[in-house]
Amino acid sequence: MQTIIITSPQWLKDEAVICNNLFAHGLSLLHLRKPGATAESYEEFIRQIAPGYRCRIVLHDYYHLAETYHLHGIHLKGGDGKNYHRYPRVPISISCHSVEEIQNLPFRPAYCFLSPVFDSISKKGYNSRFPVLPDVSGLSADVIALGGITPERIDACRLAGFKGIAALGYIWEQPDEALSRFLRLKTPFTMSIAGFDPSSGAGISADLKTCEATGSYGLGICSAITFQQEDKYSGTHWIPLSEIQRQCELQFEKHLPEYLKIGLIENLETLEQLTAWLQDTYPTIKIIWDPILKASAGHIFHSAERFTLAPVLKRLYLITPNTEELHQLFGTSSLTDLQTVCHDHGLNILWKGGHTPGTEVSDCLITPGETVRFTVPRDKYGKHGTGCILSAALISFLAQGLPLTEACSKAQIYITRVIRSNDSKLGFHTIPYASFRPKPFPMELNLQYITAPKNDVSLCEQIEAVCRGGMRWVQLRMKNAPFAEILKEGRLIKEICHRYNALFIINDHVEIARQLDADGVHLGLEDMDPREARKILGPDKIIGATCNTWENIQLRHLQQVDYIGLGPFSYTSTKEKLSPVLGLEGYRKLLECMRQNKLFLPVFAIGGITETDIPPLMQTGIQGIALSGLIKNNDNMHSETQKIIHIINTTSHDTFKNCK
Repeated sequence: MQTIIITSPQWLKDEAVICNNLFAHGLSLLHLRKPGATAESYEEFIRQIAPGYRCRIVLHDYYHLAETYHLHGIHLKGGDGKNYHRYPRVPISISCHSVEEIQNLPFRPAYCFLSPVFDSISKKGYNSRFPVLPDVSGLSADVIALGGITPERIDACRLAGFKGIAALGYIWEQPDEALSRFLRLKTPFTMSIAGFDPSSGAGISADLKTCEATGSYGLGICSAITFQQEDKYSGTHWIPLSEIQRQCELQFEKHLPEYLKIGLIENLETLEQLTAWLQDTYPTIKIIWDPILKASAGHIFHSAERFTLAPVLKRLYLITPNTEELHQLFGTSSLTDLQTVCHDHGLNILWKGGHTPGTEVSDCLITPGETVRFTVPRDKYGKHGTGCILSAALISFLAQGLPLTEACSKAQIYITRVIRSNDSKLGFHTIPYASFRPKPFPMELNLQYITAPKNDVSLCEQIEAVCRGGMRWVQLRMKNAPFAEILKEGRLIKEICHRYNALFIINDHVEIARQLDADGVHLGLEDMDPREARKILGPDKIIGATCNTWENIQLRHLQQVDYIGLGPFSYTSTKEKLSPVLGLEGYRKLLECMRQNKLFLPVFAIGGITETDIPPLMQTGIQGIALSGLIKNNDNMHSETQKIIHIINTTSHDTFKNCK
């Protein structure tokens, strides 16, 4: 189901920042609705949205801005439907309050809101017009449910035929939770009925890892406990059908997934009984069967011979056999014959080609109406459980609303990435499905931005501006702020940094860095010992520390920090307890001491640095510069960041080699 967000009627602090984060996490459409707001304020908000996301904005007023900024479309009030012809060049959506109103629309909109389907959260007293949700599945227009939408009500909307949901009150009643609430709304539930594989390469645990990595929340039902690892299979303890059903019933009381996969099952008779029970009890669920007839380690579970598959096939949406399983089940690999099977049973078949020899792997989707192939280069390493992972990725993508063909294509790409994740038979799922870009290391960067208060510009707005200007390293510094406030601000800033692939570290507060899972922490001279911070945060986090003297540098080297912030260069008003200023000569002397003593650490200059100071500072051999006031005090932080990056990159300097 599609998830649409409508803005709060009032302007909110950091609203554009939050919306950019929502877009980055998959928000498909944002309805910009601000009753009484000016065209100028609308335009100011749109400019704060990253250009790549503006095509997902729908306007409720000032429709001319849609063409100016290449927005997605416009939204009409119900009574304005007769004016649809005035806007021929943009997609139009519309609000309606009854099924009859939708049926009588003078045009076919891109979609229409039906509201309020439940009692409104944002408008107290604006109660639902529908004692029972209407069935909208037969209407010609795509209908979106609006009003009182919460995660618990999504299943009811889907079962009533709504193509999506639109949320307002649930998202904006707690703006600092907007992202987490959106993700809860947007993330569908899926279910896997499968065996437990202790190696986690296949079975339930592999399925659940796959579902989470590909954007759904997987529910696991155990059909067997296997005794195996990736190279050996020694036995199975089967779970009785009644206990499988009991596990399902408890989950279905709370969650009703649209897609469910069945993997390892005791025998085909049990499969027939289970699918019959699922169809009779929960007829809306689409069932995918991954026919595990033989383990990858060689153990044969059961044969399809002398079993009548027809009753089972009629209950399935999709079956995912490999070549050997295809022959066992259907006795043929003729595409014409298989398409007849699909037509006769209302079935789809994804013929997995991983076991077929050759330099390429070709999967073939066979439906009653077409045959589509998906091909990728074969990797030199194999993996245990690829069939389980592929079918789990399929249900995950299908649950998110992807068409079957696209879901099959994406699932193949996902399993390819798992296969290529390492050279063993057990693959990694930790790399996000979305395009993965490794974050830079301090030794690869030469500029860091340190936050500081600025009138009329929030910290989030600062970070958005400097990251748009090219900043790839941000330090959140909120001196004397309460723990909870830093944590709250940090969550928002972390999302901005993640979107721009920028490092995000915390000043002083190791526990906040741990809770936020930040990239690291910067510690002052009076803060925690970096070695203790390393124990808390782990070996993969960045630990930086302040230095002012040669003794400080020696200590930090013993403490095995990743970089040092050396300063202050000159007087700065952003720091309360200022150490003696160093100046250019101080940097030259300290860096020379490091060279002579072979202490190799990245050095970043900090404190009171102006634009004209940058070239001579870089020529001392430092790795880079940490700035606050120089950027913060400029009216256009975005442009100032770009200018500083240009100055640094065009300055001729011999950086002190900072390998450890």
